[in-house]
Amino acid sequence: MIDESGTDGESSILTMAALLAVDLRWEQLEAEWRAMLERRGLTAIHCRELRHQLGYNEARVAQLMRDVEAIILRHVPVSLVGGMRKDDYDQIYKPTLSVSGEKHSPLGVLYRACLSFFTAFLEEHPPGNLDEVRFVYERGPKEGGLQSIHAGFKRADLPDWFGALSFVSKADRVALQAADCLAAGALFRERLEYPAAPSEISASGLVMTGETPATIDAPVSFRLPITRGIIGDLRDELLVTKAQRAALRRSIVGLQ
Repeated sequence: MIDESGTDGESSILTMAALLAVDLRWEQLEAEWRAMLERRGLTAIHCRELRHQLGYNEARVAQLMRDVEAIILRHVPVSLVGGMRKDDYDQIYKPTLSVSGEKHSPLGVLYRACLSFFTAFLEEHPPGNLDEVRFVYERGPKEGGLQSIHAGFKRADLPDWFGALSFVSKADRVALQAADCLAAGALFRERLEYPAAPSEISASGLVMTGETPATIDAPVSFRLPITRGIIGDLRDELLVTKAQRAALRRSIVGLQ
């Protein structure tokens, strides 16, 4: 389940959240999510409208977010939040000859970076009986561009389990609302830590320091800083190469 935040052209930071789980876990999450919505008197969670939905009652917002966090931690073993500064993107793309195609848009670069990391993680830590990973995104105006990018991955050096991208509404797959919450929450925190003035996005007070552990115990969440170096690599490659993916995976440590 994948969603993004801050891609309206106005934000200094863009984020994307990707959540990985098996089908049974998604069924359990969605059952709990629907029960939570009914309990809270909501039909859906759209983070952009959430405070208005809850009457700008910060206590209600906090209570709801605690429910959201608990459900995600119970059912999503691996999640990723990618963050990219718009000025870093502009520094790589704007001073050079223009490039065309959705894959070079800010959303396209964000999507390709996050899928590069997820592929690297599963290449190094494949779960048992891994058959196919299917990618789900919210139906909407971004659909055509993302589908064209994903179709191009067939030409990349990817494992056989790398599956198709589909688009559904957040009403039909409420797990996409969980991805929305994670992406929007990350955007809020990244904006606090990285104001509008240019800054280095690679470090974060939210991330554990030290060596990447030899074994990964679920649930685990990763922060992927999409640095100028990664943006530069993705200017020339559809995904970062297999060797680069392995190095990328080893360089990222989980969120606290």
